[in-house]
Amino acid sequence: MSALESAGSLILVLGILVLVHESGHFLVAKAFGIGVRVFSIGFGPRIAGVRRRDTDYRVSAVPLGGYVRLAGDEADEHRTGAPEEFLTRPRWQRFLVFVAGATFNVALAVLLSWVVIWQYGEPYVAGYPVVNRVAPGSPAADAGFEPGDRILEIAGRDARNEQVEFEEIVMAPDTTREVVFERDGRRHTVELDTGQDPRYHMGFPGWALVRESGEPTVVASVAPGSPAEAAGLEPGDRIVGADGTRPIGEVEIRRILAGSPGRDVTLTIERDATTRDIVVRPKDEGGQGRIGAGLYTELPRRELGAAAALSAAVRVNVERSAMLFFTLKQLFQGRISVRAFSGPIEISQFSRQAVASGAETFLTFLAFISLQLGILNLLPIPVLDGGHILILGVESVMRRDLSEQVKEKVMLAGLLILLTFFGVVITFDVLKLT
Repeated sequence: MSALESAGSLILVLGILVLVHESGHFLVAKAFGIGVRVFSIGFGPRIAGVRRRDTDYRVSAVPLGGYVRLAGDEADEHRTGAPEEFLTRPRWQRFLVFVAGATFNVALAVLLSWVVIWQYGEPYVAGYPVVNRVAPGSPAADAGFEPGDRILEIAGRDARNEQVEFEEIVMAPDTTREVVFERDGRRHTVELDTGQDPRYHMGFPGWALVRESGEPTVVASVAPGSPAEAAGLEPGDRIVGADGTRPIGEVEIRRILAGSPGRDVTLTIERDATTRDIVVRPKDEGGQGRIGAGLYTELPRRELGAAAALSAAVRVNVERSAMLFFTLKQLFQGRISVRAFSGPIEISQFSRQAVASGAETFLTFLAFISLQLGILNLLPIPVLDGGHILILGVESVMRRDLSEQVKEKVMLAGLLILLTFFGVVITFDVLKLT
């Protein structure tokens, strides 16, 4: 059932994003009077649709993309030189048609981010990251880190900036970084091996960090048959106390649970605007108490008006774009593996989780994927919109159009590159399941 739910969620997410993307090409082409023969959601055989005037609006069998077929833009199509044909139009119009799809995806990302921030507030980091737990035998353990340590600097950069850990640790596997941390009011400096996680081959020194926020710890998930389920914990519960200690942060909660295998722990939770106590008995796993619940710390939020929320949405998407370009740079320089990228299997799982988590999470996820789709489509790889724009640029410099034979060979080369890349990504997708 979960596989079907994941597939359905992926189709929903891709359907929305492809519809927006292809609508960009379609609307700009129509605005210039260019004929549109086919508007398709999906590839392959037509399974349903309607015909209006000269356009076939269809749903095709393979729901992993879509396309707009413009008049006079097919190699096997008889061209007459009519004004509605794509290749008769000025290059600047063709450029705008090509770039419109990605532009619509980026605009959707900003729009959705704006709605989310305006309606739910803007989360912000209130303090330094704190070590939540340390895996025995990990690089973090070898460096001497302990739960409760406050990370002040990584590679000389202020650790309050969330991008610092991403760039200096996650995107730098198997390297060494100088880390400054605070313990019991004293500063310490150590050299940390960033390590590498077995699934994505990205930097992972074996620690888990949480952000100081002063906000309650929230139950994200409850495993079936776990002590948490037996005690009556539910996703969304806010833990505001443990064994009489209130308020309490996530680090201290985890410390109490881990140190209480086989012993009853009283958790004070908030649910549906009421406060209650729940008794849970952590299971003994290797001398550590585990209750089988996923926990996270809420970040504080600031309420913003419409104009301020729009400004914040633009800033968020600029930051996400920078992170994507940084990731691509690391990939091209061979510093991270293709395993770091998610294929359709992982994206379908993320989509299902986003759909099940409510409107805020779903819209945020949709905005994130829409932004990446828009940017990646502009990469100068033939077959992608960016490849078409590259060819258009070459033609502009040459002051003439390339022959159809040359274009076909270039597009075939681009297609082979993409198919190879997707094949590798999907292979790793499958391997990550094992």
